[in-house]
Amino acid sequence: MKHILEVGARTVDDVLAAEKGGADQAELYSSPLEGALSPSAGLIKSAVEAAGPLKLMVMIRPRAGDFLYSANEFKTMQRDVEIAVEAGADGIMCGILTADGRLDRKRMEDMVRRVGDRQVTLHRAFDFARDPLCTLEEAIDCGCDRILTIGQQQEATFDRKTLLRILARASERIKIMLGLGADFDTRTELEAIVRETGANEYHIVNGYRTRASRMEWNGGQTIHRDDYLKKDMFSLSCLSEEAVREARNLLDKLDE
Repeated sequence: MKHILEVGARTVDDVLAAEKGGADQAELYSSPLEGALSPSAGLIKSAVEAAGPLKLMVMIRPRAGDFLYSANEFKTMQRDVEIAVEAGADGIMCGILTADGRLDRKRMEDMVRRVGDRQVTLHRAFDFARDPLCTLEEAIDCGCDRILTIGQQQEATFDRKTLLRILARASERIKIMLGLGADFDTRTELEAIVRETGANEYHIVNGYRTRASRMEWNGGQTIHRDDYLKKDMFSLSCLSEEAVREARNLLDKLDE
């Protein structure tokens, strides 16, 4: 069975790099410094037009912070889902918890209804839920197609042993996508994780590279450490087609 590769994309150029590098799908989002937020309507529409055969999953997250949302925030999420579906996205990524750390089933079911026949991925809100095995069952009951978790790096509320239990429990009932962090070494670690976990889907975020801005004038600005606008003004982070291709080639070798 072919291993599925998903990568993060913040711009249309990132989407093109993902497609050319051989990714199967891309997570479209904005504001990486805030942990990934909903992209604009314009970006969604442009990304869908550029994606070609690449599947596009749109992040639905109205703000940074926790996954407990007010009525107004949830209304924004509902509208963002409608925009993504209308634009032609293949699915959404979202996660909503209750105050006591459980999956908000009523609201998640609403998200699933709104996407219709598109896919729904329960994102890393899963990693911060009270009981991952219980949340797994609730995600299945709500109609989610996939769970994204970075638990194998012990950055979640559960350990590696629990991750293997999650994978076993999921079986063929729901897809589990393993998120591989920014400090992940694709070349030396990917094969070991694939063989240990047996997971079929992987999300990489370490495919970004920094390039210098093409601006020739900087206005004599002094860069301050805490001023993100100035700090990032003359360097840009973009998805590397070569990094995506490296991950694709490694997964393809394991398919043989």
